[in-house]
Amino acid sequence: MMKNLRHYTLMLLIVALCTVLPLTAGAASSSVTVKTQAVNLKFDGQSLALPDGQYAFIYQDRTYIPVRFISYALQKSVKWDQKTSKVTVSEPTAAEKEALAKLLAGAAAGGAQPAAGKSITIKPVQATLVFDGQAKALPTGQSLYSINNSIYVPLRFMSEAVGTDIKWDQKTNSITGESPAYQAAQGGGNTGGGTTSGGTTGGKDPSGETKPSYESITSSAEAKLASLKTSCESTLGGLYFQYLAATDDTTKATLKSQGQQAISKCQSDFEKIIADTTDALTKNGYSTDVIASYRTEFDGYMKQINDLAASLK
Repeated sequence: MMKNLRHYTLMLLIVALCTVLPLTAGAASSSVTVKTQAVNLKFDGQSLALPDGQYAFIYQDRTYIPVRFISYALQKSVKWDQKTSKVTVSEPTAAEKEALAKLLAGAAAGGAQPAAGKSITIKPVQATLVFDGQAKALPTGQSLYSINNSIYVPLRFMSEAVGTDIKWDQKTNSITGESPAYQAAQGGGNTGGGTTSGGTTGGKDPSGETKPSYESITSSAEAKLASLKTSCESTLGGLYFQYLAATDDTTKATLKSQGQQAISKCQSDFEKIIADTTDALTKNGYSTDVIASYRTEFDGYMKQINDLAASLK
C-alpha cells in the first residue's frame, strides 16, 4: 500500500513538472507599478496620438499600448470577450472599417502625447489571442495587462501577428509601423529605423551589417529554451515511468544512471543557450538582465527534477 502511495505521489510530481513555466522569464503573477513613456507613434507614415487616459509603457524591455489603439492604428477589428477572456483580431466589416477610419483620423489629429513618468499599476490578464480564426500564444515571459479596464498588449507581438513591420528608435522615442500594403506602395522602402538597448529592432551597426533586434535575440533564446524543456521532460518522463515499471534493482540502477546523464545534458544544453544568448546581447550592445530571469526559472525547474530523482528508491 505504501509503495503504491509513493508511486502515486511521484506521478503527481512529474505531472506538476510538466505544467510549470521553466526556462523562460515568466509573466508577472501580481500587479506591478510602472512609469508611462512618452512615445511618438507613426503607422503607415501617419503620426498618431493615444486617446486621453491611455498610455504607453515599457515593462521587461517590451513596449505595451492599448489593444483598442492597436485596432485602429492597424485598421483591424479587435474584440474583447470578458466572459471567455478572448481577444479576437480580424478583418473589419464594412461598417467597422468606416468606424475605424474615423477613429484613425481622430488619432492623427489628436493632441499631445501623454507625459512620461506617470506611475500606473498594471495587472496581468490571462486571455486567448485569436488572429483571423487562429489562436496565437504570446511568447513565454510576455503577458497582457489591464489598466482601468483597458487591455494592453506587447506592441511588437500584436503588430507582427497581423503582418506589420515595427521599428523602435530609442533616441527619439519613436515607434514606426508599416503594413505590407504601405511598404508595397512605397516601393518596399522602410522608415523609422534605429538602434535600441532592449526590446526592438536594431537597424545597422557601424560596420554596416544588419543588427539583430533585442527581441529577435531573446525570442530565439526563449524558443530554444522551450524546446529544451520539452526534450528534457520527454526524456526524463520516459525514464521515470520505465523506472516505475522495473522490477529488479539492476534495471532500476541503470535507469537512474541514465536519468542523471539526461539531467546533466539538460544542464549543459541550457548553459550553451545562455552563453550564446549572452554573447549575442553583449555583442550588439543590449542589456543582459534577462539572463538572470532565465537562470532563476531553470534553477527552480532543475531543483524539482533533482528532488524527484533523489526520492526514487
